[in-house]
Amino acid sequence: MKMRTGRTGLTSPLIKDVLNTMKIGFKSFWFLAFTLLMVAVQPALAAEDQGLLLEARKGEKTVYLLGSVHLADESFYPLRKDIKAAYDRSDALVVEADILKAESDITLQQQIMTESLYPPGDNLKNHISPDIYQQLQEWLSQRNIPEPMFNRQRPAIAMITLSMVEMQARGLNPQLGIDRHFLLQAHKSNKPVLELESVIEQLRMLNSLENPDLYLKQTLEQLAEMDSFVPRMKQAWKQGSTDELYQLVIAEGLEENPEFAPLYDALFFKRNRTMAKTIQQLSGDHQSLFVIVGAGHLVGDRSVTKLLQKQGFQINQI
Repeated sequence: MKMRTGRTGLTSPLIKDVLNTMKIGFKSFWFLAFTLLMVAVQPALAAEDQGLLLEARKGEKTVYLLGSVHLADESFYPLRKDIKAAYDRSDALVVEADILKAESDITLQQQIMTESLYPPGDNLKNHISPDIYQQLQEWLSQRNIPEPMFNRQRPAIAMITLSMVEMQARGLNPQLGIDRHFLLQAHKSNKPVLELESVIEQLRMLNSLENPDLYLKQTLEQLAEMDSFVPRMKQAWKQGSTDELYQLVIAEGLEENPEFAPLYDALFFKRNRTMAKTIQQLSGDHQSLFVIVGAGHLVGDRSVTKLLQKQGFQINQI
C-alpha cells in the first residue's frame, strides 16, 4: 500500500491515494503493497500478458476473479481479450471498495481524512520512536517533501505514502490501476458495482495494526530494494504465475520476517475469509460476477480462491 504525500484539503492527492491503495499487503508492509500494485509492460506485449484471471463455477453460477494491480502505466493497456470478455459477460462488478464513489462523496471524504490524519495538536512524531522519525525526515529531505505536509499522517498512512511516492517517481500511476479502469467503465455504463469492504473499514483496519514503529522501519529500509524487486514481480504477474506470486507476496516475507505474522493475518487471511463469504453470498443473487481484488488475496492455501473451493466452487485459471 502506498501513496503520495498530499495536502490536507478534501480534494488533496492524499485522499485519492488512500482510496486507490487501500487494497493489499506485503513482503513487509510496503512490499506487500508494492507487490500487488506494481506493473509496467511493453506496449507490444500488453494484450498478450496473462495477468491473474481465475474462473470459479458452482452449478450455474460463475465468478471471475482478477488479481488487481493498483498502479500501472499506459503501456499496460489494452488488457488481454479474455479479461475484457469475462467483464462483459458478468452481471456486476465486485471490488474491495468503490474508490470512485468515495471520491465524489464529501461526507465520506471527511471521514477518510479523520481516519487518515491525527487531529490538530497531535502528529506522527508522538507515536513513533525518535530514531524512526529521523529516518523519515531524511527520506522527506531526499524527496523534497515539506515535513508539515506529512507529519499529521497516521503510521499506516505514512507507510502507504512512502511507497506511493517511490512508485510514482518510477512512472507508475494509481489513475491507471486495473480496478479503477473497470470502475470507470462500470459507472459509465451503469453496471452494478458491489463492495466487499468499505474504504472506512480498510482504514480502520490499517490503523488498528500493532507495532507501527516496526512496520515503518521496515518500509524505510526496503524502499531501497524496489529496483531489484520489480522485474520479478512484473514477470510473475505477466505469466499469471500463482506460485511465484505467492512466494513474492507472502511466503518469502513470512520466512524473512516471522514477526510479521500478525500483519499478514490482518491484511490477508482474516480479510480473505470475509471476502470469500461475501462473494459466495453475492453469487446467490447474480448469475455471474467479475471480482477484482489485490493479487495477494488469490494465491496460497489461505486465499480467497482456496476458500471458495472449499465452499464447492470449481476453480480454473483462464
